[in-house]
This record gives sequence, C-alpha cells and structure tokens, in this order.
Amino acid sequence: MPNPAAAAAPAAVLTDKPAQAAALIKAGGVVICPTEGVYGFSCLYDNEAAVERILSIKGRSAAKGLITICADVQQALALVKTADLPDRTLQLLRTLWPGPHTFVMPCRNEITGLLTGFRPTIALRVPSFTLLSEFIELCGRPLVSTSVNLSGRAPLKDLDEVTAQFGSAVDGILTLPCQGLSGPSSIHDGLTGTLIRQGGQ
Repeated sequence: MPNPAAAAAPAAVLTDKPAQAAALIKAGGVVICPTEGVYGFSCLYDNEAAVERILSIKGRSAAKGLITICADVQQALALVKTADLPDRTLQLLRTLWPGPHTFVMPCRNEITGLLTGFRPTIALRVPSFTLLSEFIELCGRPLVSTSVNLSGRAPLKDLDEVTAQFGSAVDGILTLPCQGLSGPSSIHDGLTGTLIRQGGQ
C-alpha cells in the first residue's frame, strides 16, 4: 500500500540555486520564484503551453492575461510599440524602472495571445529586486510573473504555504525569500498614466 505522506509530497524540485530553477524554466517548465512582495509563478513569456499551464493552475481566465517581467528597460521596450506611447509614459517608466511598477502598454503584434489575454496590450515590469532581475538574465528571455494563489484569493507570501498548496503542480520552487514589500506591484495604464492598482510598500 502506498505511503499517504509520500503521495502528498511536492513533486517540484526545491532548490535555493537560481541556476537550477532557470534550467527548469528554459526546459519549458513552470517554476515558483520570489518576487518583490509575494511568490510568483514563472515561465518563459513566449512558451504558450507553459502560460496555459499557469492559467490552469491558478484557475485564471485566459482573457485576463499575465504580467511579463524583464531584466532591463531595453528588453521591456523591445516588446512594446513605443511609437504609440506618450512621452510622459516613457519619462515615467524610466523614472520608476527598475522598481515594483507594472505598466500596461501597446504590444508588438506577434506577442498577442494567452500572455496578453488576446488583447493588443502587455503588462510589463522591470524589477529592482536583484535576485529576480538576475534570475531573468539566467533564463535568457523575459518571464511571466503572476502571484501564487488561486484566482480571486490572496497572494501567498509564506514559502511553507506555497509548497503545500502548489508543490505538486509545478516543476520547481526557488526557495529564497522575497524582497520584503507588503504586496504585489503597482499597475499603471501606460497610455493614460492612470494608477490601476496601488502596490505594496
């Protein structure tokens, strides 16, 4: 008879080594990693199957899209129709990036899909959290970053809760602490400048 405790053990690779977690992502996997304020599900931004898997794990509508995080401003703006952005937006994001601020902006035509909720806009952030920006660089491409939780529930900040609830659903968990902010990032409308969500401090 199988051991119930063993059956409940997380299937994920638990590691405190960013390079090992990055290898899982580059192989097409889904990994939970620390962000500025909460733990986040991540995969390569252009891996449609992995994006679909994250949406399924969260129970999140495909119409909502997901945030993409980039290693630097240049990498982020390569995904955007910068000619469509007001000068004030470019000035603001260069002031707030790197930092816990996400901007929703017109994206390049080839990017539209599950990542953007099939809308012509993409939600982008350039983190100031050194661990996270270096992790993106290890992965070699921008990453999806969406809070670890079931859709409609509070994001998880406790690693034990993260592992217990989602360890069997992902390929790996990077077991390092978050940066320490009180919650997820702020979200700004890149066309109007409107603050859509006030983030953690």
